[in-house]
Amino acid sequence: MTSLIDKFGRKITYIRFSVTPRCNFNCVYCNSHTSVEDKAEEFTTEDIEFLFNVAADLGITKVRLTGGEPLLRKDIVQIVKVLHDTGKIKEIVLTTNGYFLKFLARDLKKAGLTRVNISLDTLREDVFKNITGVNGLSLVKSGIEESIKQNLLPIKINTVLMKGINDEDIVHIAELSVNYPVIVRFIELMPVKGSNFWRKHYMSFNEAISRIKSKYELEFTTGAKGEVATYYKVIGSNGKIGFITPVSQHFCAECNRIRITASGKIYPCLFSKEYVSIWDAVKSRDAALTEKLIRKSVDIKPKEHGPIDENDQDFINNMRELGG
Repeated sequence: MTSLIDKFGRKITYIRFSVTPRCNFNCVYCNSHTSVEDKAEEFTTEDIEFLFNVAADLGITKVRLTGGEPLLRKDIVQIVKVLHDTGKIKEIVLTTNGYFLKFLARDLKKAGLTRVNISLDTLREDVFKNITGVNGLSLVKSGIEESIKQNLLPIKINTVLMKGINDEDIVHIAELSVNYPVIVRFIELMPVKGSNFWRKHYMSFNEAISRIKSKYELEFTTGAKGEVATYYKVIGSNGKIGFITPVSQHFCAECNRIRITASGKIYPCLFSKEYVSIWDAVKSRDAALTEKLIRKSVDIKPKEHGPIDENDQDFINNMRELGG
């Protein structure tokens, strides 16, 4: 096994893989929605098996399955199984809106899924409908409960901070970490929906943490190696509270990942203008070329991303494909 090391000495061991651009939610802050009915270009299960056997031989030990909504893939359990069956990928994680999780958590765990990240931006039914366009809060809550039952731990709850939309939920969502073995992560809003929405609703992590500190005493704590969040803990709690700050603070020095879209584009950074396409190499089962292209994507990985330009259409288009 040979390692993937970029020009700045960072060892790349982690791939975020968007298995589909399709989603059953249409969230107000997200510009990547592709309807369930739309035909999408996606790798097959067999393609994914081939791709990640190559990637595992290059030292990839962690894969996060994202979308769109990955649980829309009817073969999602099989996808998890083929990743697990490489025998070299030690951590298989899935990021989901949680709508279908109640029904799939058990089979995903059995197939080899390590844990889940679940998007949850509010605990209020009406606000949930306004944010997502779906009456689904009760199903998401059931999905969280089932994931705890199936030991898909630690569960991470991802909450996008939106001033004027979910301000009132910040403390209540943080309290989930007090009562359950979950990690709540608050994520700064990025301007993927365009500058007007971002300017109106952006909230820095400092404001969010101040709201939590008004009720709870927090102590600084650590996360796993390579984590992008800064973590705190309510004293005596079961879980943690994290803050992901792509706008106000960068975490590029610790970046150990590349991103692959459902249509086979490798982006070396979430904010990259450049990408490498592996679609044809994978479809033709050319292992040598697939390896070469993965290495190329690592070679062009930048040291860091610059300031986020709220009017940068290339950035907005990238986020549509990458899903975050």
